[in-house]
Amino acid sequence: MKNGKFTSTIIRMQYVPRWSEYAPRFEDNAASHSFRCAALAILIGIIEEKIVNRPMDKLKLLARCLWADLKNTGTGSIKYVTKKESLVMSHIRSYESELSKEIVSYLSKSLQPAAFDFIVNAQDDTPTGQLVDAIDMLDAFLYCHRESLFDTNPFFHHKREELREALLKTEIPSIGWLLMEFDKQEGFYEFIQYIMNLDTVKRWNGSYNLVPDNDATHTFRVASLALFNGLLEIHRFGNKSIDLYKLLAKAVLHDLPEALSGDVVSKFKHNNEEIKRAFEQYEQETALLMVSKLPEWFHEDLIDFMVHSKSDNNEGEMVDIADKLDALIKASLEMRNNPHYADTYYNQLLTIQHRYENPCVIFFLAYILHDLTYSNLIGQS
Repeated sequence: MKNGKFTSTIIRMQYVPRWSEYAPRFEDNAASHSFRCAALAILIGIIEEKIVNRPMDKLKLLARCLWADLKNTGTGSIKYVTKKESLVMSHIRSYESELSKEIVSYLSKSLQPAAFDFIVNAQDDTPTGQLVDAIDMLDAFLYCHRESLFDTNPFFHHKREELREALLKTEIPSIGWLLMEFDKQEGFYEFIQYIMNLDTVKRWNGSYNLVPDNDATHTFRVASLALFNGLLEIHRFGNKSIDLYKLLAKAVLHDLPEALSGDVVSKFKHNNEEIKRAFEQYEQETALLMVSKLPEWFHEDLIDFMVHSKSDNNEGEMVDIADKLDALIKASLEMRNNPHYADTYYNQLLTIQHRYENPCVIFFLAYILHDLTYSNLIGQS
């Protein structure tokens, strides 16, 4: 059982660069990209159901978008033009498939069937797989659009138009509807910008950081931990009361209000009950403002996912758990060469141990944290 190795794969996603050969204004990586694809998948899933009137397995779409690029931790960022080169295309596809299967093998056997679908089959020839592929392209278009607004590099201007044409040629109604709303540059356009700009919100301000972090990479890890824990609770520990789609959607969007509010140091936010309540109200009002930018038929779902992301139920509690486990992982990574984080690590560990008795938390502390710590020690030696 190599669940710790799977978690390490999740962590390594932020070290796989994207677009770096074009010197973009906004640095990108596989973790940030996967977060954005997951957030877009939530919107597309709602559009598919409420505008296109097509039944959609929204969990499958969302989970595939989140984990489709895990294989990139083994291949690095291969350029699109290289992937389409006839001399190497079949070799790349074959190797990526084997890598994906290897990543699935890191997981407990009870989790492997679901993970196989989310990772190995992510971009298959089914309608869902084609939609995952289109969302991947959509994010590339949106990234190039942002670059073209702030940078004079002609590559991104040209690429934006090229990707737009390719998206229209897919003739997927939900993609076409989203592009039409985006072109209006009104409320829907603004909401998309919140998603795109979450990577500009730096985390752990005021701390000496050797491992860079921002809200987009953090959210990718939290969502991945939430999905892993949810699968663990359902398939290994028999907790059938968890709505895995709601859990994952809440995890993906739980920090989106920080695109407006910024990341405030946790120690200050939780200094006393009065400050804590004030910030909770501020963050909820910010989330409501952001949701109000969308058409009304998005509101019910997005209010649940954003305003009540850490609601007082199974899904909300498990988002909070994943959030705190990610902080523990961050402190563990820093602590190897940065003693400043020792207190953060042990305080976070005590909080988790005293607050939660969920099987997934006990599993994490007993197995995954041990594996991560052990690998860190081996890495140092």
